[in-house]
Amino acid sequence: MQPSKSDRRETIRTNNIFASLALVALTTLGLMPTPASAQLANASASTLGLSGNNTATVRGFGAISVNPAGLAMPGSGFSLAFLPLQIRSGLDPVSLSDLADFDGTLVPNSTKQTWLDAITVQGSQTGPVGVDLSEVALTFGSIGLQVSTVGSAAINLPAGMMEALLFGNAGRTGSATNLDLAGASVDAYAMTTAGISFGIPFNSATDDMAIGATVKYTVGHVLAIGRGSGSVQADPTHVSINFPMVHSCDVTTGAGGIECDDIDPFGGTGIGLDLGFMMKQDRFSLGASATNVVNTFEWDVAKLAYRPVSASFDIDDTKSNFDPEAYGGAPTSLRTAVDDLKFKPAIRVGAALDLSDDFTVSGDLHSRFSDDGIALSPKFHLGAGAEFRGLKVLHLRGGAAVITDGVQYSGGASLVLGLLNVSTAFALQTGNLGDNALAQAVIYFGGR
Repeated sequence: MQPSKSDRRETIRTNNIFASLALVALTTLGLMPTPASAQLANASASTLGLSGNNTATVRGFGAISVNPAGLAMPGSGFSLAFLPLQIRSGLDPVSLSDLADFDGTLVPNSTKQTWLDAITVQGSQTGPVGVDLSEVALTFGSIGLQVSTVGSAAINLPAGMMEALLFGNAGRTGSATNLDLAGASVDAYAMTTAGISFGIPFNSATDDMAIGATVKYTVGHVLAIGRGSGSVQADPTHVSINFPMVHSCDVTTGAGGIECDDIDPFGGTGIGLDLGFMMKQDRFSLGASATNVVNTFEWDVAKLAYRPVSASFDIDDTKSNFDPEAYGGAPTSLRTAVDDLKFKPAIRVGAALDLSDDFTVSGDLHSRFSDDGIALSPKFHLGAGAEFRGLKVLHLRGGAAVITDGVQYSGGASLVLGLLNVSTAFALQTGNLGDNALAQAVIYFGGR
């Protein structure tokens, strides 16, 4: 039986609602510099290759973000990295590579159905994605300088919303379908941090010891937080969509109300302080660092706007509200989420043993003091790593860790050509931050 003209008109109008929703979702994601392991990015691929188990052994520019005391230990000194880059992808079950396969082309219905089946089994399309880039990573003597930009984007799109975005409410079966849109969320931000570090050595006849500190200044560029709900009722046709969100905006007040066509790149600021300690006696090393002992970073709410992002549709009436409003009108839950986006203190404690001149094993314990705040790394980490340097021109690394609600495995290598080093590392991570694949490549002079 063919649908009536009236049914077809209602389906078209309903699909237009979902087209608008898709546009909002994609626009929101487009604002995100596309997730970070520290406020200052870990510029060294050695850190990733060891699964972060190098608090007692890190040297050179890698020490700036991990343990600044390493800058004053033997084996440190001059090091310079060329735009070290780390990429994370945790989208699941539809990955970035799945989407890239259809870049610039229409996705066949059979592929969309396969994606939707996987999303339905899991319950939602989830995951963080991100990029860490260090514009400068330099050490000379016992002083280090690093500037890095990190971004984080985490989405949760329930199966009902994904079906709506992929097919509309009638595109999958040809008949209007009831859909539940509740549970959608988007959290994204990007920021740049500049840090200057220094180490102070305390050498004796029997051991080497140092303390260190990193002073940081952070600028927040982009913020977008949204929480979704809504439903689709097939008979009689009724659509209700609510995705209230707050986002960065160069807020101005015009005759028609709030306007925000641009983004102020200084959407939040603050200073922070990290401290470190390291000791090496014969073949045994100890290290400890405390990050964000002080951190004043917060988002400037005067540079945020609120959008209700709501739409409703039935047979006789269509309403929508996508216009920006003053931040003060945002729901309490969103304003609380913004207030919570601060850096909380965390500690790292590590030990290492040189089994030979070319083989080192290490272990680390990391813990963040709060469940709240900007979670750029797991709250808990207990792991071990190993580095083999016996091949001279090729250094090999591996590591593993038990982390909050999951595990991490990693490996990496460095090609050492005199002062020139080319390092790569790869890691797989599961846990409360999602399932992530991490990759990093660095070309640098000096360091380890």
